[in-house]
Amino acid sequence: MEHNKENADEATILEIARLIKEFQEVFKDKTSQTEKFLTINELEALWSKLRNNTEVLYSDMIRQLMSTIDERDMVRKKKESTPTGG
Repeated sequence: MEHNKENADEATILEIARLIKEFQEVFKDKTSQTEKFLTINELEALWSKLRNNTEVLYSDMIRQLMSTIDERDMVRKKKESTPTGG
Protein backbone atom coordinates (compact mmCIF):
# COMPACT_ATOMS: atom_id res chain seq x y z
CA MET A 1 0.00 0.00 0.00
CA GLU A 2 2.86 2.35 0.86
CA HIS A 3 4.35 1.83 -2.61
CA ASN A 4 1.08 2.94 -4.23
CA LYS A 5 1.00 6.06 -2.03
CA GLU A 6 4.56 6.93 -3.02
CA ASN A 7 3.68 6.47 -6.70
CA ALA A 8 0.62 8.68 -6.28
CA ASP A 9 2.70 11.35 -4.51
CA GLU A 10 5.33 11.23 -7.25
CA ALA A 11 2.66 11.43 -9.95
CA THR A 12 1.15 14.49 -8.23
CA ILE A 13 4.54 16.19 -8.01
CA LEU A 14 5.26 15.44 -11.66
CA GLU A 15 1.86 16.78 -12.72
CA ILE A 16 2.35 20.01 -10.76
CA ALA A 17 5.79 20.42 -12.32
CA ARG A 18 4.29 19.79 -15.78
CA LEU A 19 1.57 22.41 -15.23
CA ILE A 20 4.13 24.98 -14.08
CA LYS A 21 6.40 24.25 -17.04
CA GLU A 22 3.45 24.54 -19.42
CA PHE A 23 2.53 27.90 -17.87
CA GLN A 24 6.11 29.14 -18.23
CA GLU A 25 6.34 28.01 -21.86
CA VAL A 26 3.07 29.66 -22.85
CA PHE A 27 4.01 32.82 -20.94
CA LYS A 28 7.43 33.03 -22.62
CA ASP A 29 5.91 32.34 -26.04
CA LYS A 30 3.17 34.93 -25.60
CA THR A 31 5.57 37.61 -24.36
CA SER A 32 8.43 37.06 -26.80
CA GLN A 33 6.90 38.83 -29.81
CA THR A 34 4.90 42.03 -29.93
CA GLU A 35 2.29 40.63 -32.33
CA LYS A 36 1.54 37.73 -29.96
CA PHE A 37 1.88 39.65 -26.68
CA LEU A 38 -0.49 38.67 -23.87
CA THR A 39 -3.30 40.95 -22.91
CA ILE A 40 -4.05 41.40 -19.22
CA ASN A 41 -7.18 39.24 -19.65
CA GLU A 42 -5.17 36.46 -21.31
CA LEU A 43 -2.54 36.58 -18.58
CA GLU A 44 -5.21 36.42 -15.88
CA ALA A 45 -6.88 33.48 -17.64
CA LEU A 46 -3.56 31.65 -17.97
CA TRP A 47 -2.71 32.28 -14.32
CA SER A 48 -6.21 31.27 -13.20
CA LYS A 49 -5.94 28.00 -15.12
CA LEU A 50 -2.63 27.22 -13.41
CA ARG A 51 -4.02 28.10 -9.97
CA ASN A 52 -7.17 26.04 -10.43
CA ASN A 53 -5.36 22.99 -11.80
CA THR A 54 -2.73 22.96 -9.06
CA GLU A 55 -5.33 23.67 -6.36
CA VAL A 56 -7.17 20.50 -7.34
CA LEU A 57 -3.95 18.50 -7.13
CA TYR A 58 -2.99 20.00 -3.77
CA SER A 59 -6.48 19.34 -2.39
CA ASP A 60 -6.41 15.73 -3.55
CA MET A 61 -2.97 15.24 -2.03
CA ILE A 62 -4.04 16.68 1.34
CA ARG A 63 -7.24 14.59 1.38
CA GLN A 64 -5.14 11.51 0.69
CA LEU A 65 -2.72 12.37 3.50
CA MET A 66 -5.59 13.05 5.92
CA SER A 67 -7.15 9.69 5.09
CA THR A 68 -4.01 7.94 6.36
CA ILE A 69 -4.48 9.23 9.92
CA ASP A 70 -5.59 6.58 12.37
CA GLU A 71 -8.16 8.62 14.29
CA ARG A 72 -9.00 5.84 16.73
CA ASP A 73 -5.41 5.68 17.90
CA MET A 74 -5.27 9.47 18.24
CA VAL A 75 -8.50 9.57 20.28
CA ARG A 76 -7.27 6.74 22.53
CA LYS A 77 -3.95 8.52 23.16
CA LYS A 78 -5.72 11.82 23.82
CA LYS A 79 -8.04 10.16 26.35
CA GLU A 80 -5.08 8.53 28.07
CA SER A 81 -3.20 11.82 28.35
CA THR A 82 -6.13 13.99 29.45
CA PRO A 83 -6.90 14.01 33.16
CA THR A 84 -10.53 13.31 33.95
CA GLY A 85 -12.40 16.00 35.82
CA GLY A 86 -14.69 15.27 38.60
